[in-house]
Amino acid sequence: EPLYEAPVLGPPGEPILMVMNLLRSMEYSNTLPTVGLDGPPLVESYNVRLWQMDMKIGQSPHDFPSVFSFFLPEYVPEAGPALSAQLAAPEATILDMPKIIGLQNGMLSLIKYGMSDCKNGLSTYPGYRGCSDNGLYERSFGHLGRVPTGANITELVSEVSLILTAGRLSQDNRDTIETACSSEPYLDAQYRCIQQLIVFSAEFHSTNTMQKSGEARAVDTTTASNSTESYKALVHIYLAGGLDSYHMLAPHTCAPINVYERFRAIRGKNSLSEGIGLTLEEMLVIDGNNLDQPCSTFGIHPNLSILQTLYNDGDAAFIANAGLMAEPVDVNNYRQMTPVQLFAHNDMSLETKKDDIFNEFVGTGVHGRIADVLKSKNLPVNVFSISGTQIVNVGEPGGVAPFILSSSGLPDFNAAPSISDMDAVILELNNATRKDSGIFAETWSNLLSESMASHELLKTELDAVDVSTAFPTGGIGAQLKTVAQLMKTKESRGVVRDIFYVSQGGYDTHSNMQANLVTRFTELNTALEAFVAEVKVQGLWPHVTVVQFSEFARTLDPNTGDGSDHGWGGVHFHIGGGLVGGKVRGLYPDDFVQSPSNPIALSRGRMVPTYPWDAMWKGTAEWFGIEDGPEMDKVLPMHENFPGKIYNRTDLYGDLFV
Repeated sequence: EPLYEAPVLGPPGEPILMVMNLLRSMEYSNTLPTVGLDGPPLVESYNVRLWQMDMKIGQSPHDFPSVFSFFLPEYVPEAGPALSAQLAAPEATILDMPKIIGLQNGMLSLIKYGMSDCKNGLSTYPGYRGCSDNGLYERSFGHLGRVPTGANITELVSEVSLILTAGRLSQDNRDTIETACSSEPYLDAQYRCIQQLIVFSAEFHSTNTMQKSGEARAVDTTTASNSTESYKALVHIYLAGGLDSYHMLAPHTCAPINVYERFRAIRGKNSLSEGIGLTLEEMLVIDGNNLDQPCSTFGIHPNLSILQTLYNDGDAAFIANAGLMAEPVDVNNYRQMTPVQLFAHNDMSLETKKDDIFNEFVGTGVHGRIADVLKSKNLPVNVFSISGTQIVNVGEPGGVAPFILSSSGLPDFNAAPSISDMDAVILELNNATRKDSGIFAETWSNLLSESMASHELLKTELDAVDVSTAFPTGGIGAQLKTVAQLMKTKESRGVVRDIFYVSQGGYDTHSNMQANLVTRFTELNTALEAFVAEVKVQGLWPHVTVVQFSEFARTLDPNTGDGSDHGWGGVHFHIGGGLVGGKVRGLYPDDFVQSPSNPIALSRGRMVPTYPWDAMWKGTAEWFGIEDGPEMDKVLPMHENFPGKIYNRTDLYGDLFV
């Protein structure tokens, strides 16, 4: 008996190997066709340009999430006969709905349009032409170049089956594909149609054979949660580029040291210039409500009035002079004790989102680890990014798969089907199987069918839902509108926890800092006003916390272009209806000038943080359901390094919290 006929052998293929199989078997060519193009292409050949594959399909060459590779060696699929037989299938660890949809969309795009960005493709925009399924691959870096030998559709099905499944494609699936693709008028279109359908088959994704039962597959899309926990949402706003946060919250009334005058001096005020610091007259004044601070009042930037309103309502708070740290440091030891590339955008952004400098949980981010712990406690949780692929959302293998949406919603599945009722044909190829059919073929068919149903359910819900509040169009406003829409689908998704990531760029203010921040803060303020209003309309304000981070603050000392350069410690805020707000926590600096007696001031007013990012994360994570001890040690591996510098749940939310 051939090994592939043994039902317990032949686990699902690794996603990256499925892509490689398609590229190699169908003879990928990186030389562009010249027929039909308007003149010669700008470049005659390209390297294979796969882009962000780890986020699209869960794997990327040379980009392992940890030393243990992409998979859990003991992983048993969570449904189907592999579960009852307790057969491990490590490759299925990453076969969740977002990655299955990403993998299949990518292969459809590759077959129809070549190596490109078309319809959620595996590559990027090559710089020319549109997406056309015409065999010319006009918008691509390369294409599947194998020339078929079959003279009719029956021969083509046999040919592609041999190439992509070693001839294991069942007769039933051959007949289904032949019937479906016969609707295409020309052999080359039939050839592409056949490839598209075969890459959905269980025979392509495993080395099992498949024995159909003759029945349609029953797919359970039930999402009701049995949890008695109330709903909570965590929204992470990342201000990319390095926020000049001392221009967001400035000292106002301070005694006995006049911190305001020191602030204006380091910000460039002199007899010839007012510098770049906020003046007393333009600040939105708030009480610090913290005797540890050097000032009794502080001033919020005038274009962030929503923060003053929420602060005075007790729904917003600040932590001063916080930043990425591995342990407490000062000017004498910070380089040795902080093993990151300080002041560098890419590294500080990455490490801020990971918050795990010593890589105890390699390749994961704060959101991903929070979601992993909640999943282990059977709390249904979803993780979303409305701003591209983000390490902050990544958990360990087998954890919660993050969704990546645009501000216009969830990406389409099979956005431009080549034949009518194509999704129904795909499901027919993966109909129910007999008990003696290949177990891992059944695993793929089950996972695919459930993923298609779940994706359709979520997309339908999200596309149908609207909000009661008018949001700004584009940018951070559109992202927060999508978050508010997703919150309205929580029941249909069956979750009690949601984690959202959004971002706003433009904070790398090396020149014209004041004018640039007026623009950025105005956009942010308008977006936050709409979001808070909408969340209150939904009755969720006590159940939502918004946290704000940036990779670093900036120099207080301006440069010659009226800008500020890369710094370190700064101010960040959080807002929410459950917070004990109205307080400036942390410790605002009272001396900004480098000197032998100042332990936290570097050159040009770069401040060494006195509080870590964990100061805000600790209490927030506890409120969200993470318990102190091993759970918190996983979520925040460095928090124990900061005794006395961490705020717990009662500090941030009080004894009575939702």
